[in-house]
Parts: sequence; C-alpha cells; structure tokens
Amino acid sequence: MGPEPPKQRLLRLLRRTAKGARGLGERSTADESALWSAHERALVRARDAGAAAQRIASSAARQRASIDAVADRTRALSSRAGEVQGGFARIVDAFERLGLVALNAGLEGARLGEAEGRQLALVGDEVRGHAGRGGEASRELASALAQLGADLAQLEAQVAQAQAVLAEVTQDSARAAGAASDAESALVDIGERVKKATGSDPETVRAIAEASERARALVSSLSALSGKVPRGLLVGALGPVLAPLARLLTDEEPEEEERSE
Repeated sequence: MGPEPPKQRLLRLLRRTAKGARGLGERSTADESALWSAHERALVRARDAGAAAQRIASSAARQRASIDAVADRTRALSSRAGEVQGGFARIVDAFERLGLVALNAGLEGARLGEAEGRQLALVGDEVRGHAGRGGEASRELASALAQLGADLAQLEAQVAQAQAVLAEVTQDSARAAGAASDAESALVDIGERVKKATGSDPETVRAIAEASERARALVSSLSALSGKVPRGLLVGALGPVLAPLARLLTDEEPEEEERSE
C-alpha cells in the first residue's frame, strides 16, 4: 500500500482532532478554565474586600472627627452650665440677703411708729415679696441647670463610648484591609505557581476554549457537507486553507512541494 495522500491525511487528522477534543484534552481545558475562573473570582473578591475595608476606615475616620467635635462641644457646654449654675446660686443668695434687708427695714418701720415708719414698712414688705419670688425663680432655674448638667454629663459619656467603638471599627477595618492585601498577594502567588505547574494562564485557557469551540463548529460544518458535496471538491477547496492547521496539530514541517509553492 502506497503512502497516504496529503489531503486524506488532513481529513484523518481533523477527525482525530475532533474526537480528541471531546476526550482528555477537552476535560483538561475545562478543568484549567474552571481553576482559573475560581482564581480570578477569589482575586476580585479579595480586592473588593480590601477596598471595602479602606472605605470603612475612611468613613470611620470622618465620623471620628465629627464625634470628637461633638465631644469637645459637649464638654464646653457642661463646663458653661456649671458656671451658670454657680452664678444662679449667687443670685439666690443675693435675693435671700435682700429679703433679710427688707425684713429689717419693715421691723425698723414698725419700731418708728405708724406715722414715721409706715412707708418704710410698706417698702420693706414689697421688696421682701419681690426678693422671695426672685429667689424662688432663681432656685428653679438652678435646678433646671443642674438637670441640664446631668444630661450633658450623660451625653458626654455616650460620646466617649461612641469614640471607643469607632476606634475599634478603625482597628478592625485596618486588620481587614491587611488581611485582604495578604490574601491578594497569596492568590497572585498561587496564580504564578499554577501557571508554572500547568503551563497555562487565563488568557491561554480562554484562547484554547475559543479555538475548541470554533474547531467543533468546523467539524460540524464538514459533517453537514459530507455526502452533499463531492469529496474531491471538498478536499480541494479546504485543503490549502486547513494545511497550516494540520501542520500545527501534527507539529510537522511543510511538505517539500508545499515549500516550493
């Protein structure tokens, strides 16, 4: 039996390649594609986690600045409320002293007699009434200020607690960002090791998958033409186009006659 004609050998190689694409090579490409897809998803998630942690840290820093300002304002108001409360205490004391002066004036008017002391007694009673009402109002305001001071103290404690919580959030987000960065570095290292172990990378796997899909489409088209178009016509039309593919698949050098052409 003589040597196999080049065109028949081409068809045989195409059929063998189509069958092989459904076998071990196809499974290997699918496994590598799934591996690289999982690797890319993990890498994207690690980067997203790092970016989210940085955004949380930035937001916590802004909130911390606002809460620090509120804390400073609360302390200033609490201090001011204490000062005002002390001032009202002095006002109450002054009204009490004024009431005593008015009482003494009334007693002095009574001692002087009805003719001379009546006006003094009336003025003393009037002043004492006003002093009593002023003192009572001052005590009420002082009590309200004391309650306000207590509320401000409670608010100051809550603000301090919020500051502590934000400090913890900042620390946790910093640790999360560091962990995400470490995970990203580890995934990059894993990708490099997988590339060395398999001899492939995501771009290569995608290119192989695309080539396999087109090869299957080509085989399907050839199968559809089989029996409808004369074999000689089909081989003659497709031979020059598919010759480079045949050489690529068999890793053979071009025929001498093809080189001369």
